[in-house]
Amino acid sequence: MLENYLPILLFVIIGIGFGVMPMLAGFILGPRRPDDEKRSVYECGFE
Repeated sequence: MLENYLPILLFVIIGIGFGVMPMLAGFILGPRRPDDEKRSVYECGFE
């Protein structure tokens, strides 16, 4: 009886994988240390 649910379980696991993999890729491949200019506070009209 449980073997009938195996395709559904597999589909759910693959769906979760497709949702999680881009987030993990962005975390792993993203920049680690942004420079000071990027971390500085933005002020309108700042020259």
